[in-house]
Amino acid sequence: MIVLALSCKTENGVKHFMINQDPSGTFYLEHHHEKSIADLIAWHLATKTPLSAASNARLRRPVERTQWLLNHDSIVLVKKLGEGAFGEVYLAEYGSGKTKQEVAVKTMRNEATRDARLKFMKEARLMRKYNHKHVVKILGVAVHEHPLMLVMEVCPNGSLVSYLRKNKGNIPLSEKLRFATEAADGLAYLEKKLCIHRDIAARNCLLSAKNEIKISDFGMSDDKVIVHDDTLEKVPVKWLAPETLQDKIYSLKTDVWSYGVLVWEIYADGAEPYPGLTRLQTRAKIVVQNYRMEMPKDTPKNVADIVYSCWEKDPARRPEMSKIHRMLRDISAKS
Repeated sequence: MIVLALSCKTENGVKHFMINQDPSGTFYLEHHHEKSIADLIAWHLATKTPLSAASNARLRRPVERTQWLLNHDSIVLVKKLGEGAFGEVYLAEYGSGKTKQEVAVKTMRNEATRDARLKFMKEARLMRKYNHKHVVKILGVAVHEHPLMLVMEVCPNGSLVSYLRKNKGNIPLSEKLRFATEAADGLAYLEKKLCIHRDIAARNCLLSAKNEIKISDFGMSDDKVIVHDDTLEKVPVKWLAPETLQDKIYSLKTDVWSYGVLVWEIYADGAEPYPGLTRLQTRAKIVVQNYRMEMPKDTPKNVADIVYSCWEKDPARRPEMSKIHRMLRDISAKS
């Protein structure tokens, strides 16, 4: 069931009024009934009748719908691309006529919990703050019907990890360096915006039509300085920093650690980190034994040194993403 409310700004702040529907299908707030919600609002605007006798709140001028709030009828799902924890991801068409464009749509299942819906909307609110060539761009959300939809730019070349595995042994070092540099560029931007991504990995880097990196999947992200999260049951252990595994702390510097693992994936052609180790064994190796992976043998030494600096046990000794991006950009210019 969808519950509708009319919000009105008054001298005492914003008030919310429930829109009711009687058995015959007409809509009303208190006494006056109309056949549609639009007619009901038009009547209150024209007559200046209060929305409720108790509040004396009157409608004067409407607030336009923000551009990022989309209508379901402007979105046509074309093909299922994948499935997530709370819904499916589709290739879709958005708009009409000459403005129609291909997009990716993440949906939320109708039976999803309230907590899942709140996380879904939080992801959308975070994403609309960001505008960078190496971060997936959100076009908006459709929330007035089921399923809830998050509409994003489409990345037709799929995930980085799939590309690396499909082209194993055939990716030139120059392209691997470009991937690492573009990912660092996107993450340096998010760092500047104080966004802790919390799930940096090759599977969450998408490739545009030009095969350029786009950081995606902000489902775990937050815009706080430090995040404490007691739930480590379903998290990607092999990409996590020691302080996350031990103290359940996330920060911008834990993202730096995860970025180091991402670069390892790039040079390992999409192999799973800590090969041969279980999640539990990986955790023990990192936290107890202070173990670090060796970079794949064809990794340039200056790139490997950057990765090893990302894996410093002391977060304060890890470089910032902006510095990493500058160093990789310089390496690219000289190669």
